[in-house]
Amino acid sequence: MSRRVVFRWGGKHPEGAVAFQAGSVSLERDGRTVRADYSRDGGWITLRVGDDVHRVAVARDARGLWVSWRGRTFLVVPEGRDGGPRGAADAPDEIRAPMTGRVVSITAAGGAAVREGDLLLTIEAMKMEFKLTAPEDGSVLEVACAEGDRVELGQLLVRLKPAADPEAEA
Repeated sequence: MSRRVVFRWGGKHPEGAVAFQAGSVSLERDGRTVRADYSRDGGWITLRVGDDVHRVAVARDARGLWVSWRGRTFLVVPEGRDGGPRGAADAPDEIRAPMTGRVVSITAAGGAAVREGDLLLTIEAMKMEFKLTAPEDGSVLEVACAEGDRVELGQLLVRLKPAADPEAEA
């Protein structure tokens, strides 16, 4: 069975459909469908798309399912749950912990401008480091952790305000 969802990140709210069947998942968006085999291990999902293997952190809360992959965090919300998409001005990016661990360094500062790919902070877990980067250009609204803090999977770490879209203002 397919379920309509809204993906939220960077003030964007594309819609799509997700369908799960015994060990496989398909995602349809913008007329394209991607199918993957998956397995779950606690807060982690391993996706296999052809020869590519992706390890994705997931955490559920009252708002929906948080998915962290390749340094970006997305919120997946069942369509209609929250009354539809919000405007970009009130939809900040939320960078959440992709794993339980310890914050080893923070390079982001409240009010600072950031560019897509800029390092925001680094988390360490089981002697491995995970670098979290800005998903797009914008500014840091809030840093919700400190160096040395222990953080839990899905915990809010940094809130970003996406840069204004010049095309939307024209």
